[in-house]
Order: sequence, then C-alpha cells, then structure tokens
Amino acid sequence: MSINIKDIGEKDRNSVLHPFTQLKDFATGKLGDPTIVETGKGIRIQDANGNQLIDGFAGLYCVNVGYGRTEVAEAISRQAFRLAYYHSYAAHTTDELAILSDRLVKMAPGKMSKVFYGLSGSDANETQAKLVWYYNNLRGKPTKKKIISRERGYHGCSVVSGSMTGMSFYHDHMDLQLPQIVHTGVPHHYWGATPDESESEFSARRAAELDQLIERLGPDNV
Repeated sequence: MSINIKDIGEKDRNSVLHPFTQLKDFATGKLGDPTIVETGKGIRIQDANGNQLIDGFAGLYCVNVGYGRTEVAEAISRQAFRLAYYHSYAAHTTDELAILSDRLVKMAPGKMSKVFYGLSGSDANETQAKLVWYYNNLRGKPTKKKIISRERGYHGCSVVSGSMTGMSFYHDHMDLQLPQIVHTGVPHHYWGATPDESESEFSARRAAELDQLIERLGPDNV
C-alpha cells in the first residue's frame, strides 16, 4: 500500500498525543517528522521511507516471537471471527481463557495457582500493589503498605507503578511518588559505587542500606 508520507505525518502531528515525547518540540517540528512504521517481518520493521531496522525493543517488549508470524495472524483471525472479545468479570469465562490459564499455571514456578490478566506491565504492577495492600488489610495489618523499590528501576508509568519507577522525570509535575513507595539505591556498581569501592564492598553497602531502611520504616510496615 502506498501512503502519502507528508499527509500522514501532518495528521499524526495534529491528532496524536505521543507518550515519552517532548510535545512542544514535536508539535513545532523541532524533533522532525514522526517515524512511520509500515511493516514488520521477523526481528525487523520497515518505515515508510523503505528503511529496514532491527527492532531491539520488540515493539514495546511484547513482540517476543517476531513480526509476520503466519500462525499467530491466523489464530487471531480465527478467534476474531468466533468471538473477538469478552470479559472475565462476575465469573464469566471463555474456553480459550480457561485453557490458556491452566497452561500458564502449570508452567509457572513456585506456588502460583491463579492468572490475572492485564494490558501492560504498568497495570500488572498496579494490580499487584492493590492486591498486596488488600491482603494485608484482610490480615489485620493496615500499616503494612510500604513498597521498597530501587532507584533507576523501571516498573511502569501509571500512578502506583510510576511511583515504583526510580527515575524522577516519571514523577515531576505529576504529584508522584506516592507516600507508600520508598526508594533505595540502585544495585549497580557503575552507577552507585564510590571511588575505589570494590564490587563486593559496594554490594555489602547496598545490602546494609536496604536493611537499615527496613528497620527505619519498621518491618511490620514493609
């Protein structure tokens, strides 16, 4: 399919709110034109100018099996014709949901016995936080709410998961981070070591800092 690159670029600039983009610079053209991705095959994508690029991000970490997989496209098509969507609220299910969940539980390590579905890593971490807070309320431990996260760690960009993310530009001007989220130092020698500090010394210091933080917050609150 042939497209008008300039027309698509203008439509995009005028109508799409792009995340993680300097909006003013994009709107004024300072950042240049948007990259229009047209096709994908295997590990590569192709833009509207015909450039083939290795997609190191795999979409946004979710195209694990690569692009253009015939069996995946055919499975999506079959299911869309049969039942494109239904929810799992109020004990509703579908055969495919039950079969997939059973398979995932059998593959999972440890004692995992249930699967809860989300649309992204951000809302998955959001749900995990809500579940653990709910669980501790039911246990009669309403103060056990502190979640310790690492500086420079990425856990998502919603309200709770964005607070967990240990980078200040995820919080600036957005009333984050939440008071329930506390950060401790990044466990990375390059980013966090003092001059002449060995990796073993650095690791011991980070472990001690975490231990001290838990004691300061109170173990029953973490």
